[in-house]
Amino acid sequence: MIYPSFVEDQAYLDMDSTVSEKEQLQAMLSNLTRIHLLTANKFDSLDDLIREYLISGIEVFGLETGIVSQVSEEGVYRVCDVISPLEVLHKGQEFMLEDTYCREVVRSQQVLGFPEVGRLDYMNCHPVYQNLKLEAYLSAPIFVGDSLFGTLNFTSICARTRGFSQHEHNLILLMANSIGSFILIRNKEDRLVALNEKMKRFVGYVAHDLRSPLGSIIGYARMGARDGLSEERLRDIVKKIQQPAERALEFVSTILENAALSTGKLCLVITPVPVDRLLEEVIEAVAIFSHASSVTIHLACDGDVMVECDAKRMHQSLTNLLINAIKYTPKQGKVSVTAQALGEECQISISNLIASEADVKSSEYERLYGSVGFGLDIVREVLNAHNTKLDLTEEGNTYNATFSLRIQ
Repeated sequence: MIYPSFVEDQAYLDMDSTVSEKEQLQAMLSNLTRIHLLTANKFDSLDDLIREYLISGIEVFGLETGIVSQVSEEGVYRVCDVISPLEVLHKGQEFMLEDTYCREVVRSQQVLGFPEVGRLDYMNCHPVYQNLKLEAYLSAPIFVGDSLFGTLNFTSICARTRGFSQHEHNLILLMANSIGSFILIRNKEDRLVALNEKMKRFVGYVAHDLRSPLGSIIGYARMGARDGLSEERLRDIVKKIQQPAERALEFVSTILENAALSTGKLCLVITPVPVDRLLEEVIEAVAIFSHASSVTIHLACDGDVMVECDAKRMHQSLTNLLINAIKYTPKQGKVSVTAQALGEECQISISNLIASEADVKSSEYERLYGSVGFGLDIVREVLNAHNTKLDLTEEGNTYNATFSLRIQ
């Protein structure tokens, strides 16, 4: 696609003989200074920043309408904010990208300026032009890191007889880059806040879950250090130390594993795995707990389905989900585990009836498996590493945990 070129600054200045070159240069310097000060300003929110950029852009470029948009991977164009005399445009509107001028910016991923849309054969039949007769259009892509976020664009029903200058190209590019940088920094700050909250929860889990087994270990060790204990008594104490020691080691291992998953340092070993065998092994692994809790596990699985996953990590995630389901299922209740092939993916679901708080088998859960405290966090991280998400839903008194894996 051949798009209109931006006019070199000197040629652009020479086009207007009604204003001296000095005055035009002063105006260009003033606009540059204004945009520079705008990019150096500190804004409390993205909405405030966008609003100021639109106001400034409308005045600097002499165009009537300014929009900052966000474009989704599905091709949906959402108006983050707009300033316009056109009453048909408002914040929060959504269009298909193909129905906007910005489709050309997204396709080309470059700054575009259309001085007179009606003269362009590939644009004058566009629905926006047909309905609104927007002639002049100047737009730049907004990138957040390496990802396209959307566009910053300005339009007018009046054509730009001189076209758009290289100076204007640079100004809108500077503005779009500044918006993208602000969003990137905000996203990083949001992630840091989330990580900080997660760390606070980890500290709480350590204080609650690790202190108990360590306290037991210290207590038994002090008993074993007493004089005059028989060999049989010492063996008994060593045996009692073993269980809390294993719980403490498992807890520490879980923390380290979760940290590795969260930072992307844990590499998955993806292999073809028979889903029926995987689920049967998980059910067998929690058989002691389900038997002690008087809960029946029912498995329904499409046969001969091979899924792509890290078998060890997926086994751990399914175990966490299944234990959680058993824990919150009433005595004599049932937990359903299903695996169904749907196109190129296999949907795995664990469903159970929800018990009242008084019926939750916390003591049995603690005795058999300990309390790691952030099992669901680990499950989500493992599934995220597999490019899938955990979907937790509640329908009436039935709780469902669902995710999908790619079929080989």
